[in-house]
Amino acid sequence: MSYKYQRYENESPEELIFRICSHKNEIGTWSDVGRVLNELLGENYTESAYRKKYQSFEKMFSGNQKLFSDNEEVLSEISEQRRELEKEKIKFRDERNAWNKQNRIAARTEQKLDYLEEQLVSMGKVNFSNHTTPVTVRGNSDLLITISDIHYGLNYNNYFGTYNSDICKNYLAKYLEKIISIGSRHKARNIHVVMLGDIISGSIHKSIQIANRENVIEQIKGVSELLSSFVYELSNHFAKVTVTSVSGNHSRLDKKDEALHDERLDDIVSFIMEKSLSNVDNISFQTYYNFDTSIASIKICGKLYFLVHGDYDTPNETGVMRLCSMVGNIPYAIVMGHRHSAAYNEINGIVIVQSGCLCGSGDDYTIQKRLSGLPSQTICVCSEHGIDCMYPVKF
Repeated sequence: MSYKYQRYENESPEELIFRICSHKNEIGTWSDVGRVLNELLGENYTESAYRKKYQSFEKMFSGNQKLFSDNEEVLSEISEQRRELEKEKIKFRDERNAWNKQNRIAARTEQKLDYLEEQLVSMGKVNFSNHTTPVTVRGNSDLLITISDIHYGLNYNNYFGTYNSDICKNYLAKYLEKIISIGSRHKARNIHVVMLGDIISGSIHKSIQIANRENVIEQIKGVSELLSSFVYELSNHFAKVTVTSVSGNHSRLDKKDEALHDERLDDIVSFIMEKSLSNVDNISFQTYYNFDTSIASIKICGKLYFLVHGDYDTPNETGVMRLCSMVGNIPYAIVMGHRHSAAYNEINGIVIVQSGCLCGSGDDYTIQKRLSGLPSQTICVCSEHGIDCMYPVKF
C-alpha cells in the first residue's frame, strides 16, 4: 500500500474516509476503496457504507461553499466584523500604550517631586536652623497678620505709583519691624500668618505679562525664598508661628472661564515654604481645616475665622450668608483680600476684615478701575473676646 493510503497521526476516522474516498479514481472501484478503508480502520464494512458517508460529506461541503459564495450579504457582514475586530484591537493597543505612557510620566513626576521635597528640606536645615532654646512670651493675646496681594514680579513706574520686586522686599522688611513692635506692645504669644492669595503677579492677562519683571517661575522662586525668611524671622519673636494659605485669582494657570479651580500656583509657594521651614519646631503650616484651595478656617484664642481671597466672595450680606451656608458654619470673622484696600465691617454679627495690597496703585488694573490708595497690610490683635484692635499698616 502506498504512503498516501496510510492513516496519518491524530487523523480522525471521518477525515480518513473523506481523504481516501476523494482518491477513488486512483484506487479503482468503490469495492477497492472499501477494502483499503477496512484495512486502515480495522473494520469489515461494505463499500456502500463508506460511499454513502463520502457522498454526505460532499453534499455538506458543496452546500456550505454555495451558501458563502452566493450570499454576498453574509460575506460582507463577516468582512465588516473582521474590520471592526481589527479596529478594536488597534484601539486597545493604542489605549494600552497611552496608559503606559501616562504611568511612566506620573512615576517620573512623583520621583521629581520627591527629590524636590528632599532638596527643600535639606536646604531648609542649612538656611533655617532650629532654635536652640524655645521662644517664650508672656501674654494672653495672639496676632493675626495678613500676607495678601503681594503680586511679586509686578513692575511699574508711573505718575500713580512705583513697584517692583526690590520695593516688595523693602515693604516686607518694614512690615516685619512693625509686626515685632506691635507684638511686643501687646505681649502677643503666638502669631497666625494668613496668606490670602495673589502672592505672585502671575501671567493671566497679556497686560500683566508685559508688566512683569520676572517670569512666573522666577516669581515663585523669589517670593518663596522671601516669605520663608520672613516667617523664620517671626519665629524668633513668637512662641508659635502658624501659617495658613488660600489661593488667589492671579495664580491660576489659564483664563478665568477655562482654568481649573484647584490649579493655583499659590499652592506651590506654600509647599516650598512648608518644606523649607519643616526643621523649625515652632513653625507649623495648617492644612487640616482647609475646605479647598479657596476657603480655609483657623481658630485663634477659641474664635473661628474664615479665610478667603475674595474673588469668589463679596463683603456684603448676600456674599457672607452664601459662604457660611456653603461651609455649614458661622464664624466669628471672615478675613479676605483681593480688593486692594483695607476695611473693617460687621455684617449680621460677623466681623469682616479686608486687607490691602502690597503693590498699591499704578498697575493697569487699578488705573482702569480708578482705584487709588497706599500699599498696606493688616495686623489684628486677637484674644478670647475676638479682635481687640486692628492696625492697617501703610507703606
